[in-house]
Amino acid sequence: MNAYLQPNKNFCVGSFEHWIAVVVVVILCLATTRWAKKSDSKKQNSITRGFAWVLVINVLVWQLIKSYVSFLPPTDIAYVKYNWGEDLPLNPCNWLAFLALYYSITPQKWLWNILYFFVWVFTFNAIITPALTENFPHYNFCKFWISHTGLVMFVIHLLLLGAPRISIKNLFQTYGILQIFVLLCITINSVIGVQGNYFFLRTKPLTESILDILGPWPWYIIQGDIIVLGLFFVAWLPHRILRNKEHNPARIL
Repeated sequence: MNAYLQPNKNFCVGSFEHWIAVVVVVILCLATTRWAKKSDSKKQNSITRGFAWVLVINVLVWQLIKSYVSFLPPTDIAYVKYNWGEDLPLNPCNWLAFLALYYSITPQKWLWNILYFFVWVFTFNAIITPALTENFPHYNFCKFWISHTGLVMFVIHLLLLGAPRISIKNLFQTYGILQIFVLLCITINSVIGVQGNYFFLRTKPLTESILDILGPWPWYIIQGDIIVLGLFFVAWLPHRILRNKEHNPARIL
């Protein structure tokens, strides 16, 4: 049996496999960024686009495998029924890969704002408290770490190459976009039915997460939305400090 397809529930947060996966992806991404920094602007754009394509292909391969195993005979050990309520690439860390590619082709300020805040607040948190049960070398494990660590490193890649400034106005605009996304996910979850749980808006993750310290549904959604605004400010502050120091080294703010 192909170990890449064979289900397992062996993943443990903080395990050797957890952190080695993060370290490997970080090293590969830093090497890519270093290559880009040593290149001219045209080559930099090509490298950035290639970086984004890797993130997109990772999600597409995951979708293909999810579909493939759902068509296997139910008696096959690798068979897993496709779950329309969780398996579509509608969670942020999936569609952000496509947003990264679109930004690498057509850089627009509002796209960068979404990438910056959503990746630092949602994707980075998923690296610390991953909603993952399968261990290496299962395809979910490989996809998860390439996707999440890769997105964080993609934002760092853009920052190191010179990304647009982000203002307090941009922060609130992105927070507004988040509200629209939440309403969209609530609608999709309602249409799908009891299985629909995109953005964990129906039930909390089965694995440990920051949502565990919040109240029951629907209060954890409201509480989480308020906390996210605070986390947006936490994510924005280092960007603000660094940009101001570049503009005026004598000042911190």
